[in-house]
Amino acid sequence: MNGATGIGVAILGTDGSPNARRAAAFLGRLAVRPGDRAIVVSVVERLRSPSLALIPASTRRLLSGAMAEVERARYRRAERHTKVVATTLANAGWRVEASVRVGTPVEELLSAAREAGAKLIVLGARGTSGLSRLLLGSVAEGVVKRASIPVLLAR
Repeated sequence: MNGATGIGVAILGTDGSPNARRAAAFLGRLAVRPGDRAIVVSVVERLRSPSLALIPASTRRLLSGAMAEVERARYRRAERHTKVVATTLANAGWRVEASVRVGTPVEELLSAAREAGAKLIVLGARGTSGLSRLLLGSVAEGVVKRASIPVLLAR
């Protein structure tokens, strides 16, 4: 990342949270040079129930249908907030692409960065600490630990 030549490609991970909106606002305030591009990525995780095989078939079908509907609703919500962020960045002068991916957030964000040849990943940091962080992990922490490019965390 060289200030004289611009950022190049930046991945902005968003989940619609206040910290993700702050990360988008920060990216939007950066100086944009010709050729700079922002790819707004939202990741929808698949719902899984490891005990589905233990449930009677009729109940399993009902539960599977309900889970599929929840996933579709989450995908539509991700599309909406991704488009809002993309519009905001476009208004700030960025060339923008929006992408909703399905999978594990850390994996999908890193994959999007590799595929695009990104030079920067921008994320909102939730500031989780203590036991919940130990048990739940953190997308930001996972990306920071595994990324081969700079990661900017906004709070």
